[in-house]
Amino acid sequence: MKGIIVLVVSLGIAISLNAQTAKEFFVLMPDEMLLDLNRSGKMDLVDLYEAGREAAIVNKLGDTLLLEKLTPDYLLLNTGKSSLQIVVLSMLNESQLYCFIQTACGPVCDSRVEFYSPSWKKLNAEAFITPAPPAWFIQANADFAAPAVSFMQWLYDPDTSTLQQINRTPDYLSEEDRRMIQPYITKESRDYHWNGIRFE
Repeated sequence: MKGIIVLVVSLGIAISLNAQTAKEFFVLMPDEMLLDLNRSGKMDLVDLYEAGREAAIVNKLGDTLLLEKLTPDYLLLNTGKSSLQIVVLSMLNESQLYCFIQTACGPVCDSRVEFYSPSWKKLNAEAFITPAPPAWFIQANADFAAPAVSFMQWLYDPDTSTLQQINRTPDYLSEEDRRMIQPYITKESRDYHWNGIRFE
Protein backbone atom coordinates (compact mmCIF):
# COMPACT_ATOMS: atom_id res chain seq x y z
CA MET A 1 0.00 0.00 0.00
CA LYS A 2 2.80 2.38 0.94
CA GLY A 3 4.48 1.62 -2.38
CA ILE A 4 1.31 2.51 -4.30
CA ILE A 5 1.02 5.82 -2.45
CA VAL A 6 4.64 6.68 -3.24
CA LEU A 7 4.05 5.79 -6.90
CA VAL A 8 0.93 7.97 -7.13
CA VAL A 9 2.70 10.90 -5.45
CA SER A 10 5.71 10.48 -7.76
CA LEU A 11 3.47 10.47 -10.83
CA GLY A 12 1.69 13.56 -9.56
CA ILE A 13 4.99 15.41 -9.15
CA ALA A 14 6.15 14.34 -12.63
CA ILE A 15 2.91 15.54 -14.20
CA SER A 16 2.99 18.84 -12.31
CA LEU A 17 6.53 19.51 -13.49
CA ASN A 18 5.56 19.10 -17.14
CA ALA A 19 4.34 22.16 -18.98
CA GLN A 20 0.82 22.25 -20.41
CA THR A 21 0.19 25.92 -21.19
CA ALA A 22 2.45 28.73 -22.36
CA LYS A 23 2.39 30.15 -18.82
CA GLU A 24 3.49 26.85 -17.29
CA PHE A 25 6.24 26.39 -19.84
CA PHE A 26 7.50 29.92 -19.15
CA VAL A 27 7.38 29.76 -15.35
CA LEU A 28 8.69 26.22 -14.92
CA MET A 29 11.32 26.10 -17.66
CA PRO A 30 14.93 25.74 -16.47
CA ASP A 31 16.63 29.07 -15.71
CA GLU A 32 19.42 28.33 -18.20
CA MET A 33 16.89 28.64 -21.04
CA LEU A 34 16.48 32.34 -20.19
CA LEU A 35 19.61 33.45 -18.36
CA ASP A 36 18.51 36.98 -17.48
CA LEU A 37 15.29 35.96 -15.69
CA ASN A 38 14.81 33.50 -12.81
CA ARG A 39 11.62 31.69 -11.79
CA SER A 40 10.67 34.32 -9.21
CA GLY A 41 10.89 37.06 -11.85
CA LYS A 42 8.81 35.01 -14.29
CA MET A 43 6.11 34.49 -11.67
CA ASP A 44 6.08 38.23 -10.90
CA LEU A 45 5.52 39.02 -14.60
CA VAL A 46 2.66 36.53 -14.87
CA ASP A 47 1.02 37.79 -11.67
CA LEU A 48 1.18 41.41 -12.89
CA TYR A 49 -0.23 40.48 -16.30
CA GLU A 50 -3.10 38.46 -14.84
CA ALA A 51 -3.89 41.32 -12.45
CA GLY A 52 -4.35 43.62 -15.44
CA ARG A 53 -1.33 45.75 -14.58
CA GLU A 54 1.73 46.59 -16.66
CA ALA A 55 3.74 43.36 -16.56
CA ALA A 56 7.23 44.84 -16.43
CA ILE A 57 10.20 44.16 -14.20
CA VAL A 58 13.89 45.11 -14.24
CA ASN A 59 16.26 42.14 -14.32
CA LYS A 60 19.66 41.86 -12.68
CA LEU A 61 21.31 43.31 -15.80
CA GLY A 62 19.22 46.47 -15.56
CA ASP A 63 17.05 45.62 -18.56
CA THR A 64 13.29 46.14 -18.48
CA LEU A 65 11.36 42.98 -19.37
CA LEU A 66 7.76 43.38 -20.52
CA LEU A 67 5.25 40.54 -20.79
CA GLU A 68 3.16 41.83 -23.69
CA LYS A 69 0.80 38.93 -24.36
CA LEU A 70 -0.19 35.75 -22.56
CA THR A 71 -2.83 33.21 -23.58
CA PRO A 72 -3.02 29.46 -22.88
CA ASP A 73 -1.25 28.85 -26.21
CA TYR A 74 1.03 31.87 -26.64
CA LEU A 75 3.42 34.14 -24.77
CA LEU A 76 5.34 37.19 -25.94
CA LEU A 77 8.07 38.68 -23.77
CA ASN A 78 9.85 41.84 -24.90
CA THR A 79 13.33 42.24 -23.47
CA GLY A 80 14.32 45.53 -25.07
CA LYS A 81 16.50 44.64 -28.02
CA SER A 82 15.31 41.06 -28.00
CA SER A 83 12.11 39.09 -27.59
CA LEU A 84 10.87 35.64 -26.65
CA GLN A 85 7.83 33.89 -28.08
CA ILE A 86 6.46 30.60 -26.74
CA VAL A 87 3.89 28.77 -28.85
CA VAL A 88 1.97 25.71 -27.63
CA LEU A 89 1.37 23.33 -30.54
CA SER A 90 -1.17 20.49 -30.44
CA MET A 91 -0.02 17.25 -32.04
CA LEU A 92 -2.23 14.79 -33.93
CA ASN A 93 -1.62 12.20 -31.20
CA GLU A 94 -3.13 14.64 -28.66
CA SER A 95 0.25 15.41 -27.08
CA GLN A 96 1.83 18.87 -27.07
CA LEU A 97 4.93 20.48 -28.44
CA TYR A 98 6.48 23.84 -27.60
CA CYS A 99 7.96 26.24 -30.12
CA PHE A 100 10.52 28.58 -28.55
CA ILE A 101 11.46 31.65 -30.64
CA GLN A 102 14.21 33.97 -29.45
CA THR A 103 14.92 37.09 -31.49
CA ALA A 104 17.83 39.48 -31.02
CA CYS A 105 17.78 42.87 -32.72
CA GLY A 106 21.05 44.72 -33.08
CA PRO A 107 21.35 46.60 -36.32
CA VAL A 108 19.35 43.67 -37.80
CA CYS A 109 16.83 41.27 -36.25
CA ASP A 110 17.72 37.57 -36.30
CA SER A 111 15.84 34.68 -34.69
CA ARG A 112 16.49 31.20 -33.37
CA VAL A 113 13.63 28.68 -33.49
CA GLU A 114 13.71 25.65 -31.20
CA PHE A 115 11.25 22.94 -30.24
CA TYR A 116 10.81 21.30 -26.84
CA SER A 117 8.81 18.51 -25.27
CA PRO A 118 6.59 19.26 -22.22
CA SER A 119 9.52 18.14 -20.03
CA TRP A 120 11.89 20.66 -21.73
CA LYS A 121 13.75 18.10 -23.79
CA LYS A 122 15.17 19.88 -26.82
CA LEU A 123 14.00 18.25 -30.04
CA ASN A 124 15.37 18.23 -33.57
CA ALA A 125 13.95 21.38 -35.20
CA GLU A 126 14.28 19.88 -38.68
CA ALA A 127 11.57 17.39 -37.79
CA PHE A 128 9.06 20.22 -37.36
CA ILE A 129 10.00 22.86 -39.93
CA THR A 130 12.17 23.31 -43.00
CA PRO A 131 13.10 27.00 -43.23
CA ALA A 132 13.32 28.58 -46.64
CA PRO A 133 16.98 29.11 -47.60
CA PRO A 134 18.20 32.65 -48.40
CA ALA A 135 18.07 31.88 -52.13
CA TRP A 136 14.28 31.30 -51.89
CA PHE A 137 13.77 35.04 -51.46
CA ILE A 138 15.87 36.05 -54.48
CA GLN A 139 15.26 35.76 -58.22
CA ALA A 140 16.82 32.54 -59.49
CA ASN A 141 18.80 34.12 -62.33
CA ALA A 142 20.16 37.05 -60.35
CA ASP A 143 23.63 37.89 -61.65
CA PHE A 144 25.34 38.60 -58.34
CA ALA A 145 26.68 36.58 -55.45
CA ALA A 146 24.33 36.10 -52.50
CA PRO A 147 25.50 37.70 -49.24
CA ALA A 148 27.79 35.48 -47.21
CA VAL A 149 25.59 35.83 -44.11
CA SER A 150 21.83 35.77 -43.78
CA PHE A 151 19.47 37.12 -41.13
CA MET A 152 16.01 35.66 -40.67
CA GLN A 153 13.41 36.92 -38.23
CA TRP A 154 10.59 34.62 -37.13
CA LEU A 155 7.25 35.98 -35.91
CA TYR A 156 4.20 34.01 -34.78
CA ASP A 157 0.71 35.50 -35.08
CA PRO A 158 -1.54 33.81 -32.49
CA ASP A 159 -4.68 35.23 -34.12
CA THR A 160 -4.06 33.48 -37.44
CA SER A 161 -1.78 30.67 -36.14
CA THR A 162 0.77 31.72 -38.76
CA LEU A 163 4.52 31.46 -38.33
CA GLN A 164 6.30 33.96 -40.58
CA GLN A 165 9.91 33.84 -41.74
CA ILE A 166 11.12 37.32 -42.74
CA ASN A 167 14.30 37.88 -44.72
CA ARG A 168 16.19 40.67 -42.91
CA THR A 169 19.45 40.22 -44.82
CA PRO A 170 18.95 43.34 -47.01
CA ASP A 171 18.80 45.45 -43.82
CA TYR A 172 22.35 44.32 -43.05
CA LEU A 173 23.80 45.46 -46.39
CA SER A 174 25.23 48.85 -47.20
CA GLU A 175 22.85 51.28 -48.89
CA GLU A 176 24.61 50.74 -52.21
CA ASP A 177 24.43 46.93 -51.99
CA ARG A 178 20.81 47.13 -50.89
CA ARG A 179 19.89 49.17 -53.96
CA MET A 180 21.66 46.62 -56.16
CA ILE A 181 19.91 43.59 -54.64
CA GLN A 182 16.43 45.09 -54.25
CA PRO A 183 15.23 44.47 -57.86
CA TYR A 184 16.05 40.77 -57.47
CA ILE A 185 14.17 40.21 -54.21
CA THR A 186 11.01 38.39 -55.22
CA LYS A 187 9.70 37.57 -51.73
CA GLU A 188 10.26 39.26 -48.39
CA SER A 189 8.64 36.62 -46.20
CA ARG A 190 7.23 33.10 -46.11
CA ASP A 191 4.27 31.88 -44.07
CA TYR A 192 3.96 28.48 -42.35
CA HIS A 193 0.96 26.79 -40.76
CA TRP A 194 0.93 24.00 -38.19
CA ASN A 195 -0.73 20.79 -39.45
CA GLY A 196 -0.51 18.78 -36.24
CA ILE A 197 2.85 17.27 -37.24
CA ARG A 198 4.99 20.12 -38.52
CA PHE A 199 4.91 23.64 -39.97
CA GLU A 200 4.27 23.62 -43.71
